[in-house]
Amino acid sequence: MRNDSRSAPLTPEERWGDLGLCGARRMSGGEALARQLDDWASGRLPSVNTSRGLAIRLRYLTWDKRDDHWLRRAGITATDRTIARWKNGQQRPRPANLKKIDRAFWTCRRAHLAEYYKRRLWDDGRGTRIEIHPIDQEQVESSRHRELRVRRINVRRQWAAIVDAWNSNDYAALDDLWQSIVHDLGSDHSAYSYVSHLGFAA
Repeated sequence: MRNDSRSAPLTPEERWGDLGLCGARRMSGGEALARQLDDWASGRLPSVNTSRGLAIRLRYLTWDKRDDHWLRRAGITATDRTIARWKNGQQRPRPANLKKIDRAFWTCRRAHLAEYYKRRLWDDGRGTRIEIHPIDQEQVESSRHRELRVRRINVRRQWAAIVDAWNSNDYAALDDLWQSIVHDLGSDHSAYSYVSHLGFAA
């Protein structure tokens, strides 16, 4: 039975840390897919710990008919009056609520970006090219180096499933999908199970 990774943290800041083995900087292909989508969604968004970053998140979370749905879903139990004071900058949430606001924001943002990402990456059947950068072996002993080069592959059929797995925080599904992608690289596909980063030509 595979592990269910959907209980992992939801914010990009919590998701990503330093990964490495034998001095090589790496992440699994599934993690790299999620990281690229997170990077697209993040832009230059300020931290939730700044006044501007907090205001952006609260405005996004309560915009139009969303009300406090996403905040309540994240476990925030503050009164409507307190939430209004947060939005007006009259009161600052406690650290625990800041963390919940950040998680609520990213859960909401991924949900609202999912269909757009599917259309963009599918590109009317043309698909999107992925540039695969192999693990960084700079810190690996020279005797253990492998001859790895940047590879490029056009992905078409997997995008809907990739975005759904990213949206639901399902790393196991993302890794399975990544294996189906790199299988098309031929005999050395296993060398690209872990990568330093990916680039999308979309």
